[in-house]
Order: sequence, then C-alpha cells, then structure tokens
Amino acid sequence: MKNNLVGKLFAIVILLFTVLMSILLVENKLDPAEAKKIVAWFGLAVLLLGSVYMLFDKNALRDSSTQKGDLKPYSYSRVQLWWWSIIIIGSYLGVYAATGNYWDLNTTCLTLLGISTITTVSGKIVDNQQNNDQQITRSQDTYPSQGFIMDILSDENGMSVHRFQAFVFNISFGLSFVVTVFSDLSAKAFPTYSPTILGALGVSSGTYLAMKMNENKSNTQSASTTPVSNAVTTSGDELPDLNNKPAVAQDN
Repeated sequence: MKNNLVGKLFAIVILLFTVLMSILLVENKLDPAEAKKIVAWFGLAVLLLGSVYMLFDKNALRDSSTQKGDLKPYSYSRVQLWWWSIIIIGSYLGVYAATGNYWDLNTTCLTLLGISTITTVSGKIVDNQQNNDQQITRSQDTYPSQGFIMDILSDENGMSVHRFQAFVFNISFGLSFVVTVFSDLSAKAFPTYSPTILGALGVSSGTYLAMKMNENKSNTQSASTTPVSNAVTTSGDELPDLNNKPAVAQDN
C-alpha cells in the first residue's frame, strides 16, 4: 500500500510539472533554454529522490530471500547497477542543468552501465539456480540482513576479499568519473577510460560472479546414505569354517 501511494505521488508530481512547463512555454512566459535547464534539474531531483527511496525499499536493492522486509540482505550486484545508474544518468542531467548543453554518452558510459547490468543479470541467474536446487541452503535465506555495508561485502562465510575489491573499484572509479565531469565542464565530453581500466572493472565483476557461483555450496545438504559396516573382508582361507562347530556337552 505504501509503495503504491509513493508511486502514484511521483507520477502526479511529474504530470503536473510537465503540464506546467508546457503552459509556460506555450504562453511564451519561459525562455526555451531556461526551460530545458529546469527540466534537467527536475529530472536530477527525481533521480536522486528515487535512488534514496530505493535504498530504503524492502525489495529493490535486496536479495530474493525467504526473510521478510528489512531482514532481507542487500544484493551486491543490484547495488552496483544502482550505483552506476546514479553516476551516469546523474552526470548526464547535471551537465545539462549546469550548462544547457547535452553531452553525448560515449563508449565508456555504455561500457560501465553494461558491466553493471551484466553483473546484475548474471547474479540473478545464479540465485534462481540455487533457489531451484533443493539440496542447497542459501545463506540469504538463513541469515537476516547485517546492514548495508556488511551485506554487500559478505558471503556465507563472512566478509570476502573479492567483494571488497569490487566494492573499492566501483567506488573509486565512480567518484573519479563525477569529479572529472564537473571539474571541467568546458571539456564538453564525458571521461574516456582506457581498455585497461574498463578491463579491471570487468575482471573484478567477473571474479565476483565466479565466486558467487560457488557460494552456498558448502551448505549443500548431505544425501542420506546407508551406514557401511566397518568389518574387514578376509581372504577365503581365512574365513571361519562354520561347519566345524564346537561340540556341546550333553548330560546323560
């Protein structure tokens, strides 16, 4: 109910804003160049507010889990896609709001979004496969959320170095991207990362996915087996002769 209400309010605000801007432009009460900047600022505000809302939502950035509501752990792959969406789209709108000019998204922007999208989709596939395996007990179902940072840095064994590496890479390159864009708006172009840098991000995400495929495997339930006798089989000449039974004394 709450999510539906918030969604409807967002839709109403956007609709009213669109109608207002249209009226002002038709009546020549607003300069077209200024109108575009206002639209960009409005879009940036919607992006940031929506991103904050997703951060506190009970499903958007969390793993599929049998845990309920806030107890669902956060998903690293979903958070990564969320992060780069804010960085790329936010920079795109921010540049236009500040300068009145759009910058074309370059190959670097598309590659960064592509890496995070592929990571999220692949992570979801792994989750679905583990969900369908009745012999696997998923840590996401067993343990409740330990908080945003601990969730995205931890697997079933606790904090992991491969998740930490991917986390540091994404934070570092994301902040570097934003600083580069807004420190020199005269460049009129988004930063271009070398294949080596993009490759490092790709390898980091690939490592995360490879390790994720092996997560929860240690929780595989052991199949029930019939106990095996510890008796040692001896050779034929060492087998006891069952025909040579000891004589039993009888009372006359």
